[in-house]
Amino acid sequence: MFWHKTYDMNNVLFIIVAILLFAGVIYLRCNRANIQGWFGEKNISSRLHTLSDDYVLFNDVYINVGGRSVQIDHIVVSIYGIFVIETKNYKGWIYGTDNSEYWTNNIFGNKYQFYNPIKQNYSHVWALEKLLKIPENKFIPIVVFLGGATLKCDTQGIVIYSGQLRQFILNYKMPVFSQKEVADIANILTSANNIDKSRKKAHIHSVRQGIAEKNTLIRNGVCPRCRGKLVERKGKYGRFYGCSNYPQCKFTMPL
Repeated sequence: MFWHKTYDMNNVLFIIVAILLFAGVIYLRCNRANIQGWFGEKNISSRLHTLSDDYVLFNDVYINVGGRSVQIDHIVVSIYGIFVIETKNYKGWIYGTDNSEYWTNNIFGNKYQFYNPIKQNYSHVWALEKLLKIPENKFIPIVVFLGGATLKCDTQGIVIYSGQLRQFILNYKMPVFSQKEVADIANILTSANNIDKSRKKAHIHSVRQGIAEKNTLIRNGVCPRCRGKLVERKGKYGRFYGCSNYPQCKFTMPL
């Protein structure tokens, strides 16, 4: 009798463990992009923490500007400028241009699209310009790739590997702010940074809703930027969709 009870208990424990493992696998698959992004941001944060105290570091910043929620991976404030850093954690080859709406991640022939990180980061700079009342020329937007990515981008923007980031920042030697201005900027960012969890959830919901609306327009052959017609074209990187209102509208996306 005792043996049967022990056997039954072992079966129950086995089933519970199996359910937990299955739930864990499902969670990891559903949240893979978020988990990769989190590890990427932690990697960059650890590199930026090696900068001296002359550089003020902000990680995972949420600000609201004009009723719009903006999330910024990293901001480094110094007398040499404000470095606005967007982190991407991908493996494989990365293709993209300045004007394309989406970039392509090619892993062993499997292609995945993601929003143009240069445009994404410029929207962060725009928000910080409005918040801080500082002109654009005092911001340095940087897109950083890690995770074994190989960059094959055709861009004028600053797109670098994570191992280059620290030295890239240190290469800026021309002061554009005083120490007092750096302190004032840091105080404004500290006050504006909204770390409330409900605000973060609202931001994520807003971003996902915007992506869904954009994808719906694209599926219907409509340019999400100007509502023109999407037409198929051919370029040096292959076939792509472009806006019929080009050159006024330069929206593009790969097929």
